[in-house]
Amino acid sequence: MSHHRRSIHEAGGWGITVVSIQQMYAGHAAQVMALAAQCTAGAYFGKYVIVVDDDIDPTNIHQVLWAMATRSRPAQSIDILRETWSTYLDPSLNPPEIRPWGSKCLINACMDYRFYKTFSRRTKLAKETYDKVVGRWQELGFSGTPPVITVFEDEKFPSSID
Repeated sequence: MSHHRRSIHEAGGWGITVVSIQQMYAGHAAQVMALAAQCTAGAYFGKYVIVVDDDIDPTNIHQVLWAMATRSRPAQSIDILRETWSTYLDPSLNPPEIRPWGSKCLINACMDYRFYKTFSRRTKLAKETYDKVVGRWQELGFSGTPPVITVFEDEKFPSSID
C-alpha cells in the first residue's frame, strides 16, 4: 500500500501530532489516533493527536485547522485519554507533584466515513479567479502580498446555479 500518502507531522516534537490518512474502512481514523498517541513522541509529550484526510497537508496548520472546523463534530469527534504518560518537563502540569501523569486529546478531523462518498464537496478556489485577483491585488486596495494558494477547484464552476 505504498501508493497511499501517510504523513505525520509533530509541532516541533512537542505536544501535537497530525496524521494524514486515506480512510480505508470504518474506524480507520480512530485506530490511527490511538496508535499515534502511543508512539514514543506522541506518548511522552504528546497532548493532541489530530487525524485528517489525505487531501489535507498535515504540515500546513491552516489546512489542519480548516479540517477541524469543517469536518469534526466536537461531541462525536473528540476523545480524551486520561492519566497517560507525560514528561516532567511539561509546564502545564501543575503542581509539579502530579507529573509525569498527563492526558491526551484525540481529534478526528476526517470526513465521516459512513458518508465519505456523499460528504459535502470541499469548496476550492478556481485558479482563473485567483490569478485575476492576484493580478489586480493593489488595484483592489489590498496591501502586502497576496496569499499563496496551491489547491484549486478541479472542475469548472457552473455558469449558473439552478
